[in-house]
Amino acid sequence: MIFQQIRSATSIITYADKRFLIDPMLAPQGTYPAIPYTVSTGKGNPDCELPCQIEDLLNVDAVIVTHLHFDHFDETAAKLLPKHLPLFSQSAEDAEKLNESGFKDVRILDENGITFSGITLIKTPCDHGSSDAVTSFFYQEADLEKDACGVVFKTNGEKTFYLAGDTIFYQGVSNAICQYRPQVIAVNAAGAQFPLGHALIMNQYDVLVLMRKFPEIEVIATHVEGVSHATVTRSLLRDFAQENQLTKLRFLTTDKLFPFNFFAQPLRLK
Repeated sequence: MIFQQIRSATSIITYADKRFLIDPMLAPQGTYPAIPYTVSTGKGNPDCELPCQIEDLLNVDAVIVTHLHFDHFDETAAKLLPKHLPLFSQSAEDAEKLNESGFKDVRILDENGITFSGITLIKTPCDHGSSDAVTSFFYQEADLEKDACGVVFKTNGEKTFYLAGDTIFYQGVSNAICQYRPQVIAVNAAGAQFPLGHALIMNQYDVLVLMRKFPEIEVIATHVEGVSHATVTRSLLRDFAQENQLTKLRFLTTDKLFPFNFFAQPLRLK
């Protein structure tokens, strides 16, 4: 498999020779306002530009949308993505909204797995702040869904890959690892909070505990920076990984978001 970081949660995963565009947020820097009640980089959202032309991202076989928050599927993606592409959604409710945006081939992920070109895609649970009463209140106030999902990729001849999605490290993630035994896991590790002090996704300590519990797994840290409410930077994560000997943690080490060109230098995991 090949993992190509694009921006924030957006990536391209090549798995069994099929290219999956993950969680496309395609708008220019600063298109959306900063998230209220939390930290802010002062640059709006997204807080950096794409490292490539949008056209470079459209030559894919399918799209996976783990949930419909703007930093995982935005208005620009809804407008520019080819409407014939197979698009995988976490729920019937999300699928209906995607159909309303004109997509013709929306498929719903489930816990039993669905097949695409010989690849089994299995929906896994997330705690995207949904267990936090304060975050749940603010989700409701902002009319935002609180659910998200992860996805396990399985096929013969490839490592089992687990895209954990927007989640803190909790029992549901441990259960998925124990059940599916992935060799590689990608974790969203920006330490995003909403409101301040209430975690939405993993931070460096979540990553540490995951890697201590499952030391055999290669871990890719994605969704680091790129959004206004991130509390983890690449330099922080780099220093933390060195201090704690997290030798199987992979991430972009530059202190600047983009001019790194991970798009041109994908991470190949054999």
